Amino acid sequence: MRASPPEALREAVRAQAFPAVPSAEAAAAARAVAEAGGPEVRAVVFFGSRKSRARPDRWSAYDYFVLVRRYAGFYRALRAAGRLGRPAGLVAALNRVLPPNQISLDASGPEGQRLAAKCAVASLDAFARETSPRRHDHFFLGRLFQPAEVVYVADAETAQAILDGLTWAHHLTLDWVRPCLPERFDADAFTRALLRVSFRAEIRPEPAGRAVALWEAQRETLRAVYPVVLAERVKSGDLREPEPGVFALARPVGAGERLGLALYFRWSLVRATARWLKYVVTFQGWLDFIVRKAQRHSGQEIQLTPRERRWPLVFLWPRVLRYLRHKDR
Repeated sequence: MRASPPEALREAVRAQAFPAVPSAEAAAAARAVAEAGGPEVRAVVFFGSRKSRARPDRWSAYDYFVLVRRYAGFYRALRAAGRLGRPAGLVAALNRVLPPNQISLDASGPEGQRLAAKCAVASLDAFARETSPRRHDHFFLGRLFQPAEVVYVADAETAQAILDGLTWAHHLTLDWVRPCLPERFDADAFTRALLRVSFRAEIRPEPAGRAVALWEAQRETLRAVYPVVLAERVKSGDLREPEPGVFALARPVGAGERLGLALYFRWSLVRATARWLKYVVTFQGWLDFIVRKAQRHSGQEIQLTPRERRWPLVFLWPRVLRYLRHKDR
């Protein structure tokens, strides 16, 4: 049985995950996703730039983790509702390999406006595993240590399971950021390091400065939780607090730990890159989505040639590699 996370930290995360005033647009779009996916949908968790308000624009999608009981039933429901353009069995099979899948869905806001939902679909079992020390890579933790909100949940038992996963995602941060911490640090320095390390763990179209922008947008919500995270790790003996609000590692980072974490992030990068091959199948309109995202974060206008649009997996690579080399400029 999975251990319970620290109670004080659970309550701090609960205040953010289940706010007194929920995000109206995000909740309305989540209900539309849940209705389209049928009874297999157990929870929808809102995260990303819309949640953090880190300079979203009209093209920014609503990022969700859609947590389901069984993949096949979920995709059959989407297919029956005319919301899935691929065979349900194929997409369900892909979801069992390197979860989550990424899919795009149109949803309606509280006033009937069209909202684009980018959904990372995973089973409840996958969510529990990937927010634990048994995780296979950094995909879930790299997103869920940041503010997230449960905008739809089917029942109280599922709500508790989601809260546990989100709490562990915060608690485990020290385990993967230790080698990148200064000798002494406060909660702000700690969370800046988390964002910097996570951004290096994947191939992302955003420039390096995006981590700084995210921290600026989220700093107040991060400051509400991470002093509790650090205080709990003092209690467990992993940190020292030489003066109030200032922390230090209780033991130095050894060569074996550095190597283990370097391999963990290298393996995460391999798995994250492999997922992009899945998204070509599962995410309808993936090419236009990536182009808009690159344009938004680089300020460059990107025009694809007819050949690149027709055979992107063959002819788009030189442009992608050039963009990744120069995006930080």
